[in-house]
Amino acid sequence: MNIVFLLVAGVLALLLLAAITLSRRSLIACVTASVFALGIAAFCAFGFLASFELSDSPLSRWHLAYAILGIGSMITAFLGLRGARKMKAQRKS
Repeated sequence: MNIVFLLVAGVLALLLLAAITLSRRSLIACVTASVFALGIAAFCAFGFLASFELSDSPLSRWHLAYAILGIGSMITAFLGLRGARKMKAQRKS
């Protein structure tokens, strides 16, 4: 169970880092990475709330993983949309 948990968290973290890196290249990539990150954030919000049904302890590893991935996804979406806005402003000038 621990290896599966680490693999899932690692793959999602790498995908978020790749989305941030690739989103600097074009406006469409910025928007696509942001939408993808918002989808992951929504999934993490639902998973965080649903994980309270699994255990009696208030802070389990699933709560922590969902919180970290959700916050990271929201930051990724924010940075991607901010980058898209900057690119759009540069094209108008």
